[in-house]
Amino acid sequence: MAMRLQLVDGLELLEEWAESASQAERNVVYEALFAIGDGSAFLIYDIFGDPGDRSNLIVSVRPQLVLKVLVRRADSSFAIRYVGAPDHTDGDVAPAREEPSSPEGA
Repeated sequence: MAMRLQLVDGLELLEEWAESASQAERNVVYEALFAIGDGSAFLIYDIFGDPGDRSNLIVSVRPQLVLKVLVRRADSSFAIRYVGAPDHTDGDVAPAREEPSSPEGA
């Protein structure tokens, strides 16, 4: 049975990214967020652990578009930590901002 998660943090980061994103990009990111929330993301997307912070998951939404989220299993919630191009791009696309995560998941 999949765990349902509630988005509790990172909406400002999402809104900041969405200002410069195309409608198609916004649509696929919103679909991915719903899939994370209802627990079906592991069936739909490639999901990787973040080598820089083991408490984060990286969801590959498209080849050049990823979501980094912090899953807080203790309170059945998740937080957006990054939206944008993968870190291994040529460097011409930089994230607008990346939210720090804490070991406590707060």
